[in-house]
Amino acid sequence: MNTVKVADKPLNLTYIHSRGDNRTIFDGALVFDSANKVSANYMLGTGNCKLKYTYVHGGATTFEPCYDLAKNSWDFAVSQKVYADDVFRATYQTSSKALGLEWSRNSKFNGNFKISASLNLGEESKVPKLIAESTWNFEM
Repeated sequence: MNTVKVADKPLNLTYIHSRGDNRTIFDGALVFDSANKVSANYMLGTGNCKLKYTYVHGGATTFEPCYDLAKNSWDFAVSQKVYADDVFRATYQTSSKALGLEWSRNSKFNGNFKISASLNLGEESKVPKLIAESTWNFEM
């Protein structure tokens, strides 16, 4: 990863090349201030490019619209911190009409968990997919 200054703002650049599956990925993020960031991800040779804007409001609420150039579609995400360890997140992908809700906790003392539900609004049967994950930390 390299960082350069653009108009006195840090631009973080990452280059990843995987010989096994012959992929080359470029990532870039321009941080305007602690609340505003623009990032881009491009996979060479595929036309797959995503542009994302991240805005953090009041340190607790994050808005993330993302435009996918390959699919010509928008994705949206909103997350809200609750207390110190809990985060609620909602996502919507316009290309697949996928709606997602997630509740996660990352705590040193109470362990980590994530409960998520996803629903494809484009399908005829509106049956949500539910996933629960949990992790405990043990010190010996």
